Amino acid sequence: MNSSGLYIHVPFCKSKCHYCDFYSVTTLQKKQSLLEAIAFEIRQEASFLYEANPGLRTIYFGGGTPSLLEEADFRLLFNAIESSYDLTDLQEVTLEANPDDLTPDYIQRLRSLPFNRISIGVQSLNDDELNAINRRHSADQAIQAVMGCKAAGFNNISIDLMYGLPGQTLESFCDTIELALSLPLTHVSSYALSWEEGSVLYHQLQHGVLKQASDEFLEACYHELNSLLLCYGFNRYELSNFSLPGYESKHNSSYWEGLSYLGVGPGAHSYNGMERRVNVPSIDQYIEGIRQDVPVRESELLDLNTRYNDFIMTRLRTTRGVLVREIERLFGISKRYYCLYNARKSLKNGLLIYENDRLRLDDKGLFIADSICSDLIWA
Repeated sequence: MNSSGLYIHVPFCKSKCHYCDFYSVTTLQKKQSLLEAIAFEIRQEASFLYEANPGLRTIYFGGGTPSLLEEADFRLLFNAIESSYDLTDLQEVTLEANPDDLTPDYIQRLRSLPFNRISIGVQSLNDDELNAINRRHSADQAIQAVMGCKAAGFNNISIDLMYGLPGQTLESFCDTIELALSLPLTHVSSYALSWEEGSVLYHQLQHGVLKQASDEFLEACYHELNSLLLCYGFNRYELSNFSLPGYESKHNSSYWEGLSYLGVGPGAHSYNGMERRVNVPSIDQYIEGIRQDVPVRESELLDLNTRYNDFIMTRLRTTRGVLVREIERLFGISKRYYCLYNARKSLKNGLLIYENDRLRLDDKGLFIADSICSDLIWA
């Protein structure tokens, strides 16, 4: 049995962060109807993973803000999961949470549920930077949330951090990292701010209210991030993800390893190796589609070239890189030659390294991974 991943998209937020363009709403008005629809989809769509009773290795509650759900809400969804999937090999159950939701009482209620990993959206430990992106928590609340989870017995705690924020300096970013590393963390994800069209920050950028951070600043932040985390025993295993040994995110790793996953809820993505699909990003249309037993989603059957491109784009994000003989096994010898031929420039520049039949990005290459991958994908 191939153990797969299940992603549950909870599209509720108390307020919208200024950088966010993910599908979410700021009202819980239709929470019960939506959760019942998600539970139905969980039961109905198990066959997307190619087995009548597929095994799950990971479950991930993302959003939005899943920590707005109550214990009874989670039990409704876990009951649907337990009735439809083999959980013999279940290893990781993650909850994404906002720091201010993680009160001592709420954390204790989480302990009665199957969660064994908490991923906290910290973003910064500088209150001015948090205010600039409309985060609804303070630096102190983030610290208390991490400490509270640890005190309650959660031993696998991840946080997200961002760089390139409005008003951020290299010094303030390093201060955030060093303060974060004083906390009982096992995992850190860190991303450069993305100016997404439709977000508040993008609107402010277009009207000259804000300026984008320079590439030089972003590269300096990335370098300091790598250096400081390495000093504290955190290994980079993917472009933006770092962990203590043994605490890599199993769920996110399944994306980069090309494993199957089912996404449920409005706006959720799914992939099973041969098909990719995405649910409609609308609570109303999603619920109505489930009620009518005609789910509203877009699907794409993946041809050989698309699957090769996915393979390159995901594997090269990891520090293990691309096993070249796997290209030949999965996609044919012509794709192997194509990949190596188009890798010549980056190999010559030292941005790519080829050893033991693996292509991988060096430290500088990781920072411009998208550009290098574009040379290798099938046009």
